[in-house]
Amino acid sequence: MRLLLLIPFLALAGCKEEASSLPPPVRMSDEALGFYCQMELAEHDGPKGQAHLDGLDAPIFFSQVRDAIAYMHMPEQNHEVTVVYVQDMTGATWDRPGDWIRADDAIYVTGSGAIGGMGAPEFVPFSDRDAADGFARKHGGRALGFTEIRPGDVLGVQRGGAAPDATDINARLKALGH
Repeated sequence: MRLLLLIPFLALAGCKEEASSLPPPVRMSDEALGFYCQMELAEHDGPKGQAHLDGLDAPIFFSQVRDAIAYMHMPEQNHEVTVVYVQDMTGATWDRPGDWIRADDAIYVTGSGAIGGMGAPEFVPFSDRDAADGFARKHGGRALGFTEIRPGDVLGVQRGGAAPDATDINARLKALGH
């Protein structure tokens, strides 16, 4: 009977150990560059992201949250993603995003018309569901948990364009190889 009572505590201890072994978020310096654009992040408003990768000492930063989530959905990365953090917009402003929160814990407002640092539609992250719902009511869009976001939501078409044809993509990749 005592063993049965210990099982939940042992499981909880394992979860705490896993969470404490994750690298903490890193403060973004004025010289931090976006992974994809190689532009200074301080020059762009809106929330940012950072990904900590297995085997690398420093995180990679993203000019907008959508890019960080897209990176997480790309299967062809060279390093395993240890943890991704995004800036919490609960109680924050677009020009002064909030503290870093784990990307997989955030609630995202998608389809609101909010434009991220690189001029693409943004996934606006919140630590609080009520704040996310309030943002969606005021600015449009809908609130989604991280597990509700699909690869096509972040890797798909932007701004109402047509979906790319797989044969066209393959032809372009083949041409690049020559």
